[in-house]
Parts: sequence; C-alpha cells; structure tokens
Amino acid sequence: MHRYRAWGLAALTAAAGATAAAAADPPPRAARPTQTTVVDKLFGKAKAKAEPAPAPKADAPPGLAPEVKAAALRDEQDAYERRMAVCLKLREVAEQRGDDNLHRQVDELERQAGALYHARTAALGLPKARPADVLDRQLGTGVAVTPLTAPAPPVPAGPATAAARATAPTSDRDVREVRP
Repeated sequence: MHRYRAWGLAALTAAAGATAAAAADPPPRAARPTQTTVVDKLFGKAKAKAEPAPAPKADAPPGLAPEVKAAALRDEQDAYERRMAVCLKLREVAEQRGDDNLHRQVDELERQAGALYHARTAALGLPKARPADVLDRQLGTGVAVTPLTAPAPPVPAGPATAAARATAPTSDRDVREVRP
C-alpha cells in the first residue's frame, strides 16, 4: 500500500512540475524569419508597400501669439546682453592680471552664452533674420543691398601726362630732403 502512495505522490509531483515548466516557457514563435541571401543583401529585397502615412490632424494647437514671441525674444536678448557684459568684465580682469587661464574660461563662457541664446531663440520658432535685414535696420533702408562699386579704371597716358613727366625731377639732385 505504501508503494501505491509513493507512486501516486511521484506522479502528482511530476505532473505539477510539468505544468509549471509549461507555464514558464515563452510563447512559441509566430514564424521563422526568412533566410537572406547575398543578392538580397546587396540589392535589397522587394518589400511590400507600406500604407501611406496618415494626414496630420487639422486640430493642431495654435502657436504662441506674436506679442508673446516678441516679448520672449526681447527677454532672451536682454539675458544674452547681461551674460556678455559679465564676460566683458571678466575679460577686463583677465587683461589686468595677465591671466591666460581666465581668458580661456571667458572664451568658453562666451561660447556657452551664445549657444544658449541660439538654442532658446530657436525654440521660439521665429524665422532667422538675414544679415541684409539686420544691416538695413541698423544703417537705413537699402544700404545693405546696395552693391559697392569699384573705382574708375586709370586713364591712359595722354599729352598732358607726358608734359608732367618731362618736368618731374629725374635725378637725385632735383630731390631735396627736408628734416624737421
């Protein structure tokens, strides 16, 4: 009788262990990946056409008001000017002391201030001003876009030039040096 109990207990333990092992197994794979060949790797395998991307939603939230953007830009410009003023004071101190290490630190601070300003103003979503627009605002309309003109070409030598060369001093005896 004890044998039957022992065999029954062993069968019960084996069945419980099998169900626990089956529950711990990962789910079976859906499909085996297709084997790639050298030709597929070189030229690419034709892929099934994907569905077109969905159109963007028409209910996009509106951006900031232009007045808010202008105020934020002014605040960023003021902060940038304050940072650059501090860098200028530090640079003056470095000049007075002759401290090269402080010069390098000031250069790094100026670089960081510029990077911070550009990152924060880019986040506002404002269009970048073109250099010609900035110059027009500073110097007046049309100055930046008016091209520079080259000087007039030299006039070829004529009879008046030849007469002037004839009266010009040609030797050292005609040249007089005046000392103060």
